[in-house]
Amino acid sequence: MPVPECWQSMKTDLDIVMVATRLVEELGDDAVRLAKVKLVELIAANNLRAAAFWREVMRLCEEHTGATTPTPTGITRTQADASDTAKFAAY
Repeated sequence: MPVPECWQSMKTDLDIVMVATRLVEELGDDAVRLAKVKLVELIAANNLRAAAFWREVMRLCEEHTGATTPTPTGITRTQADASDTAKFAAY
């Protein structure tokens, strides 16, 4: 059975909002973690279209929960001063 043409051109923006909202309602702060795991799985499987969808879901889940993704080391990065960089380059 062919898919109607109007459905093929449908954007996924509302789908993203619906999935993110539902995840946050049911899982709370864990919604971000679930979306991130799903994103990593899809990137590993080289499914870029689905990965883009889950990347946006993760971003919206972060906005809904107010969570921010920590840096991998847990330490915030500071920008090096140009004079510091010049000193290290001289050695």
